[in-house]
Amino acid sequence: MLKHVNKSILLIAFFAVFVLEWFTPIHSDDYRYALLGISFDAHLNHYLTWSGRVVADYVSALLLATESRWFVSTMTGLVVVAFCYFIVKTPTGTLKWKKHDALIFTLIFLTFWVANPNIGQTVFWIVGSANYLWTNLFVAAWIWNLYRIQQQREARTHVGMLLLGLLAGCSNESVAPFVVGLALLAIVYDYWQEKRIIANKIAYFLSALVGASILIFSPGNFIRAQGAHTVWYNKSIAERITIHLSERFFNHLALVWISYVVLVLLAILLFAAKRQGHRIKSANLGMAGLMLLVGLGTSFIMVASPSYPDRVMLSTFLFFLLALSFLAREVVTVAGPRVMNGVYAVTGLMAAVFIWSYSLMYAAYTRVYQQDFVRVSIVKSQLSQGHKDFTVPDFHFLKMQNSGGHFGFFHDPQVYGRYFGAENVEKEKVNFDYSVLANGKQQALSGDTTAWFNNRGDFMLVSKRPLTGTVQVKTALSDTSLSLARFSVAKINDEYWYFSAIPEEDVAHVALLP
Repeated sequence: MLKHVNKSILLIAFFAVFVLEWFTPIHSDDYRYALLGISFDAHLNHYLTWSGRVVADYVSALLLATESRWFVSTMTGLVVVAFCYFIVKTPTGTLKWKKHDALIFTLIFLTFWVANPNIGQTVFWIVGSANYLWTNLFVAAWIWNLYRIQQQREARTHVGMLLLGLLAGCSNESVAPFVVGLALLAIVYDYWQEKRIIANKIAYFLSALVGASILIFSPGNFIRAQGAHTVWYNKSIAERITIHLSERFFNHLALVWISYVVLVLLAILLFAAKRQGHRIKSANLGMAGLMLLVGLGTSFIMVASPSYPDRVMLSTFLFFLLALSFLAREVVTVAGPRVMNGVYAVTGLMAAVFIWSYSLMYAAYTRVYQQDFVRVSIVKSQLSQGHKDFTVPDFHFLKMQNSGGHFGFFHDPQVYGRYFGAENVEKEKVNFDYSVLANGKQQALSGDTTAWFNNRGDFMLVSKRPLTGTVQVKTALSDTSLSLARFSVAKINDEYWYFSAIPEEDVAHVALLP
C-alpha cells in the first residue's frame, strides 16, 4: 500500500505540468513549425538552410500537427516526469522503484521546478520543449543507460542504446559534445581499469558521434553563421572567451542558484552522517563531482555561440540535477534518523516554495489562456472585415516567481499572419491583463464605448474614440470614481483600450462622467 502511495508523487508531478500546459496557447515559433509540417522534403530543406536540430524540429512539427491540446499536455507531463525519473534512477542503475525513490524524486522534481532557469521556454512552449526538454530527456535516458551498462559490465550491444545515442548526440549544441565525451570517457575508463576496449562502448560512442555530427555540421548552421552572427565570429577566440566569461558564463550559472543551495544543504547532511560514523562511498561523490564539471562545461562551451538564451541553461541544469541525485542517493543510503529528518526538512522547504511558485504561475497562465481568446477573436473580426494587415495585443503575464516563468514574446508578423490567413499581423505591447474581455461582463456606456468588468478587480473600457473624464463604478459595498488619466491605455487597430484595477466585488453599475 505504501509503495502505491509513494508512486502517487509521479501522478502529482504529471498533473502539475499537465494543467499549466493545458492553459498555454501556442505562440512564438510554434506557428512557424506548424506551417512547416512533417513532410521529409520540408525538413530536409530546413536542415540544409536553417538548423541541424533534426530531432527537435521533427518533435515540434509532430506535436503541432496533432492540433490536440490533450495530446500535447499529456506528452509534456509525461516527458517532465520521465526526465526527472531518469535523473533519480541513474545512481541505482535500474528503473525499478526502490526505497527512498519517492523522496528523491520529490526533491528532484521540486528543484527542477523551483530552480529551473527558464521553465516557461523549456516546458510550456511546444517548440522550446522540443528543443530543450525533449532533447535533454534523450540525454538523461542515455546517461542512465550508459551508467547502468558500466556498473553491470554489460558487453552486449543493444540497438535501443545505439538509437538513443543518435538522439542524444543530435540534441542541442551545448550538450552534444559532452554526450560524445562521456561515451569516450567510458572507453578510456575500461581500458584504464581492465586494459581492454569493450566493443559495445565503441558502438555507443560512434552512434553519439554520428548524432552530434548531424547536428553540428548542418549546412544550415553555416548559412546562419554567415548572416547576422558574422560580427561574433570575426572576433578572436581570446576576445570571445573574455566576453563570455565576463558577461554570460557566471550570469547564466547564477540563474540556477537555488540548486546550489540544495546541493550545499545535502553536502552538510552527508558530512553530519559521516561525523556520526557512517561510511561514505566515494563512487557516488565522484559521479556527483563529474556531473558538476560536465555541467560547467556545457555552459562554458557556449563561448562558441553568438547568443546564449537562458533556456539553453537547461542542459547545464540537467547535469547539476544529476549531481544532486547522486549526492541525495548517498545521503539517504547512509543517513540515520536525524540526517533523514534533515532531508525531509530540505524537501519540505522546496515544497513550500513550489506551492508559492505554482500558485503564481497558475494565476498567470489561466489569464494568458483567456487573453489568447481575445487575440483570436480580433483576428477573426479583422479578417471578416476584409483586413489583411492589423494588430493584436501582446501577451501580458501577472507577476511570477521570476521572469523565467513566462514563455517567450517573440512574434513574427508575417508567420503569424500566414498561420491565420492574413498577411501581416503586428503585435502591440499592452501593460495590463486584458483577459476581462474574455471572462468579464459588459455594459454599453454609449454607441461607441463598452465597459468590461469582473469580480476579480479587472475593469476595462473599449472605445472607438479617445476618452477623457472620470468613470463611476458602483458595487454593493462601494462607489468609486476613477480618473481616466490614471488608466493604462493601449490602441489596438481602431479601438482604444483603458484598464484600471477596481475593488474585487460584483459591479452593479458603471457610468462615464465628464
